[in-house]
Amino acid sequence: MRNFIYLILTMMFAGCSLKTDIPQATMYEIYYANKECTAEKQEKLRKNVYIERVSALDMVDTRQILIVADNNQIRFLQDAKFVALPSEMIYKALVKGLYSNCAAKPIFSPNFDDLRLKISIISLQIRGDKAEVAFAYELFNANKSVKSGMINKELFCPNPSSKTIFDTINKTVNLAIDALLTDII
Repeated sequence: MRNFIYLILTMMFAGCSLKTDIPQATMYEIYYANKECTAEKQEKLRKNVYIERVSALDMVDTRQILIVADNNQIRFLQDAKFVALPSEMIYKALVKGLYSNCAAKPIFSPNFDDLRLKISIISLQIRGDKAEVAFAYELFNANKSVKSGMINKELFCPNPSSKTIFDTINKTVNLAIDALLTDII
């Protein structure tokens, strides 16, 4: 019986030592990297905007980077992931985008007259050879809806490497945020 236990333990330890190291996925963060508001223009900040919510479809709100082929086959990048959920990263990018836009100022506790913004991320993926980002939004105050709409941006992705895919998605998100800010401000 003792030999049998030694045999089992030996096999368990041998199995553990034969494991190969699986390379970890590279982590990427979506960030806003466009224009900055200059100090003299900051005095002219006019609209307070409270980002009430950034939500996303379940398929989009994952740390996996989604790739949709031309024939509609769906896969995720194996060697790259987002560091956080897209809804969290886009919230952060929107705050920076609002701050960078001299016509608006992000706030974190709205008053009655302040604008409120809700965003739904509809698409955040590579489709075929293009990065595709789509936001639905509603801008409202305490009384009524002021504006709502859809922002849809695409950008050509020059090659299928993980770094290029992420860079193209990030540039497309920046274009979408700029279009959103132009639309609401």
